[in-house]
Amino acid sequence: MINRGTARSHAALRVHVLYTGGTFGMADRGAGMGPRSGIGAEIADVITRYDELTGRSVELRYAEFDRVIDSAEADPGTAFRIAEWVRYSVESTRPDGVVVIHGTDTMAYVGARVAFELRDLDVPVLFTGAQIPLGHPGSDAQRNLHLALDSIAAQPGPGTYIAFGSALHPALRASKRACDDYDGFTTVREFTPPPSPAFLPRRHSTTTRLPVGLFTVFPGLHAELLTAALRQYPGGIVLECYGSGTMPHGAEVIETIRTATRRGTPVVVITQCDSGSVDLERYLPGRALLDAGAISGGDMTREAALAKLAYLVDLGFSGGQLRDWMMTNLLGELSNPATTTPLPTAFREDALTARSR
Repeated sequence: MINRGTARSHAALRVHVLYTGGTFGMADRGAGMGPRSGIGAEIADVITRYDELTGRSVELRYAEFDRVIDSAEADPGTAFRIAEWVRYSVESTRPDGVVVIHGTDTMAYVGARVAFELRDLDVPVLFTGAQIPLGHPGSDAQRNLHLALDSIAAQPGPGTYIAFGSALHPALRASKRACDDYDGFTTVREFTPPPSPAFLPRRHSTTTRLPVGLFTVFPGLHAELLTAALRQYPGGIVLECYGSGTMPHGAEVIETIRTATRRGTPVVVITQCDSGSVDLERYLPGRALLDAGAISGGDMTREAALAKLAYLVDLGFSGGQLRDWMMTNLLGELSNPATTTPLPTAFREDALTARSR
């Protein structure tokens, strides 16, 4: 969670709002709730209420997707469209901040990718949405949009954030953790900006984007399923493993990973746990993954790891360079420095006790 600091004086805020769809503006037309377009006047009313409540004038520029979507429909192109609009909007009129209204289900995924795409932008970009649509009883839509405006006024600094419920979260460290709570998001890991800016070598984006995917391991994992995933996502996969980076590591599974990494398909290992970090040298299964060419994703969230891998692949990185950048904290997506996590004290004491018996 980020401390939003002290709000500045009540000068007019210049804010751009992009509405992409999601629960915020949904309506039920008899077949379940779906997104609706043309809610600019309703957004303006919410902004007017903010003016009245805070005494802070807001200069609003509003836009929405040509086809608003349920965020379950988000694909890799969604983040690019948002980032493109935000960049043009900022470069053309220099607002104090940008608010992106987006569905909650994929907000952390899209927000993380937008964070990498806009890593050089010097204004805050705030994602927000709602658990209950605008105008419905108990709706949190207005409150969340007001939180985003308050956050911009408090000058959180450049970066991409999620303003939701009662908190402001760094998009690169956030995940949706509840579908029935106003505080639907949490900052899963501590946000630790790099000690100095990380400058990626200048590269040209690839003309054809190779898709990347996310694969969660489970007891009984069959090598053929992993093979299918690696075939479907030649750009690479994020492998969400147990604990500090373990998984079923039979010969067939490990050989599948080794074959993929040898042909240039990166495999990035993260943990399913909400705290702690991957340490591929700790246990035998992790060592097997490391020997097969897997890359440690440290303590990145699944959303940030997927976004970062896709971003680096799109820039044309591969092999050792891609490995190095995946393990480098670029924007705060990774703990800094990434070091081996020691065993908990209790584990060490238990081991010493056992030896003394």
